[in-house]
Amino acid sequence: MIDITEKLCTGCTMCGQICPTGAIEFKIQNGFRLPVVNIEKCIDCHLCEKKCPAVGCAVEKNSYPIVYSAWSKNTAQRRKCTSGGVCYELSKCFIEQGGYVCGVAWCDNYKNAEYIIVNSLDKLDLITQSKYFQPEMNDIFVKIKELLDRHEKVMFVGTSCSNAALLSFLGKKYQELLCVDFICRGYTSQLYHAKRVVELERKYNSEIDFIQYKEKSIGWTKFGTRFNFKNGESYYINKDDDPYEYMLQIDDYVTRESCFECQYRTSERVTDVTLGDFWGINGVTNEDRINGVSVVLLSSEKGISFFNSIKESLVVEKRDIWEIKKGNHCLNGQLPYKEGRERFYKDLESDSIREIHKKYGNVRMFKMKKRKEKLLKIIELLMKIDKISFVYYNFLCKKVTRDNRRYIFPYKGSRIVMDEGAKLIVHANVFFNDFKHKKSNEETYIHIYSGGVMEINGRVRVAANSSIDILKGALLKVGKTDTNYGAVIVCSNRIELGDGVDMGRNVVIYDSNFHPTKFNEKIKGRPLIIGNHVWLCTGVSIVKGLTIGDGAICGINSTIVRDVKARSSVLGNPAKCVMENVEW
Repeated sequence: MIDITEKLCTGCTMCGQICPTGAIEFKIQNGFRLPVVNIEKCIDCHLCEKKCPAVGCAVEKNSYPIVYSAWSKNTAQRRKCTSGGVCYELSKCFIEQGGYVCGVAWCDNYKNAEYIIVNSLDKLDLITQSKYFQPEMNDIFVKIKELLDRHEKVMFVGTSCSNAALLSFLGKKYQELLCVDFICRGYTSQLYHAKRVVELERKYNSEIDFIQYKEKSIGWTKFGTRFNFKNGESYYINKDDDPYEYMLQIDDYVTRESCFECQYRTSERVTDVTLGDFWGINGVTNEDRINGVSVVLLSSEKGISFFNSIKESLVVEKRDIWEIKKGNHCLNGQLPYKEGRERFYKDLESDSIREIHKKYGNVRMFKMKKRKEKLLKIIELLMKIDKISFVYYNFLCKKVTRDNRRYIFPYKGSRIVMDEGAKLIVHANVFFNDFKHKKSNEETYIHIYSGGVMEINGRVRVAANSSIDILKGALLKVGKTDTNYGAVIVCSNRIELGDGVDMGRNVVIYDSNFHPTKFNEKIKGRPLIIGNHVWLCTGVSIVKGLTIGDGAICGINSTIVRDVKARSSVLGNPAKCVMENVEW
């Protein structure tokens, strides 16, 4: 007999759909479904426990994904969809091939939503819009199984936990099934949504005729929510002014409790295809930022094959998974949980939505707090920087080339020497001598010799007590990087650091033997390439001529003398691989 807490239950209803006697029903608590067992009907088969994806059956995850940015070439359809329209193109192609698509549609009164199955293009628009709360599942898994057993093709679009529940329910693999999920922040309360609709209908003296979350009339990155009414009136609120959006940022009581410990926030997915918004994407036009860009993760041969079949209808570019993580923390990171949910849901029962917004989503107070925090950061920055050096290197030094609104921030104690012919190219903000010890006299040294070039391609923080030497004619290219105390970089040939390189204390990076000896009559340098999202722990030393792959971890006090494979962890002196397929 299923016995699951609210902290674990995802509300997928799989246990109810698989129960042979119909002993499991569901109650609504705070706008979320939870199972209730009728003991008189229960025959102790324990099928619900064995199959539950939250406590029992562990659904197998697919391989590490291939990543793309993409959007539909159909501009009108792309604007209608919540991101880049890739899900629509997948669904359209699936239906044209004679398949069925299962997705979420609004119920008639717009106070709830439910899973439906469509197999005609004229009904596809019903399931293309986002619905933030958990829809009614009904007997959708049973219907999908019936179709699959008839060898019909089915594409299921839902959250990762819903996909896991479907796969557990089916109990075997179906070649005709394509599982599609999305990068999910979590389900919010249907009770909150319904109450908001009721109060808006009362205010506008009309029933809701249509709702669109993430509506893009003023742009994808500035989306809002639109409520249309049968009397012809419309209410639109931008995300920057919507108390609902701030409720998620302040206390986030409105999100389902199990979403704070989601076991599917990982790059390795249970599905064939994962879709989402490519927040923070670089290298696209302003028009693309208005129309929307999708991220696509392909985790199986089936997903790759089907995606390839629709590529002609899309604009597609190969991307790196670390680019996604910068703007989609819910791909890997959990939501912060805060106490006080009981009080919130008690207030939700008795108070109006306006009162709820004032208590838990006060836009004015939140914006004031953020402005204050920003002002304090600016003041702190002004206290830290060497103002004379700031003016000189940003506005007077001809050896520095900067992009517009990109600056060098030399904190007090920064010692920068640039010989004749040296260059410092700044495409992103760089902070030198970022110290943490108050009232310290810590210093950081940067010396670019004649003909040497330092190129900053991502936000860089160089901690105190560090030194960087770029010798004659050498090139140091740095993406988004954070060093800790005592970093040493000596570049005599070429060193490249990718985006998301994190260093512990006293990391040493050389691309040459640095000193001539009787064995080496002159300095011999060889390029050293460090990939994206690499973690160099305290005391790591790296020698010339190596490549460290994306996502790698170099353990504490390791000496790296050979190439490091992507997503591997190495340790020791000399370092050896101790783990593969790491994720951090």
